[in-house]
Amino acid sequence: MNMVKPILDPWSSEVPSDYEATMKAFGIGKMDDDLIKRLPVSHHFLRRGIVFAQRDFGRIVTAIESKKEFAVLTGIKPSGIYHFGSKMVIDQVKYLQDLGGKVFFCVADIEAFHANQQSLEDSAKLAVDNLADVLALGIDERSYFYKQSQEETIKLNGYLYARNVTVNMMKAIDGEQEMGHYVSALAQVGDILLPQQPKFGGPKPTVIPIGLDQDPHMRLTRDIAAKQRLILPSSTYNKFMHSLGGQAKMSKSEPLGMLTLNDDEKTVKKKVNRALTGGKESVEVQKKEGASPEKCMVYELLLFNELDDEVVKKRFDDCRAGKIMCGECKADVIERLNRFLKQHQEKKKKMMPKAEKILAR
Repeated sequence: MNMVKPILDPWSSEVPSDYEATMKAFGIGKMDDDLIKRLPVSHHFLRRGIVFAQRDFGRIVTAIESKKEFAVLTGIKPSGIYHFGSKMVIDQVKYLQDLGGKVFFCVADIEAFHANQQSLEDSAKLAVDNLADVLALGIDERSYFYKQSQEETIKLNGYLYARNVTVNMMKAIDGEQEMGHYVSALAQVGDILLPQQPKFGGPKPTVIPIGLDQDPHMRLTRDIAAKQRLILPSSTYNKFMHSLGGQAKMSKSEPLGMLTLNDDEKTVKKKVNRALTGGKESVEVQKKEGASPEKCMVYELLLFNELDDEVVKKRFDDCRAGKIMCGECKADVIERLNRFLKQHQEKKKKMMPKAEKILAR
């Protein structure tokens, strides 16, 4: 029987229906216990299987163990307000930074120009707000922050790497697209390989935390890195945080389905109260039969954001056993989120001048 190979679309908000089948189809390894145990400090994303897969992450773990130099690269397409789906990537970057990684942060304004028809000027304004969030979340202000449009190495290498790429290769990754999408993809190759350029000390292990949908760009980059005699970049893969309606990953394209880091208390309450839950048709039935936390977007918010494992486990068990009703759970999660956001927004306000200064360089 012929199996249909999973499709990974870097431009879509859809999530893979079968993570394991997708990993097998594209040769992505599991984030196994042996790797996790070698790390000097744990992280709740690893313990809970949220970061569940990897390519060559062992190379990064070895660098951490031996206290050798390694880089962590991430970025943001500055097309909207930072949301919790993006925050989870920064949580991972902060963890790797604290383990010794040098952070490179890309403002993907070239991608926003092509994918969102957004001017570089508009991207620059949104980027300040985004970067203030990143700094408030704990990313070191001494990290290397840059805009794609202003980083000459990115633009030059985009041209140079194009010699190793055919139109058919780009179609295999992105499908039939206008040239701007392909230009953006080559710019991303330049981003991922930037930490290995001579001005940053040359080849070094580099890790990029991403979702499975971005793996096509990793495969292209690793192919080019091999031809350029660079170290093949590593990657970790996280499960997607769904939209509050449960249909797809949390995305800027669905404003009511995402929680942003700028949301006020009333907005958080409104959005969480209308989120999809795993509850039953009535309180009586739910007390008797229990609910389904694995289908609940409110529980997912707790799973991704609550640091205390015992709190998360108890909520899951109580929900399954019918010991907690959806209203009570929502009220608790709303309180936790608003407590975090109040503290975050106070930090962010203080970081705005620093973000402006960094991006004005």
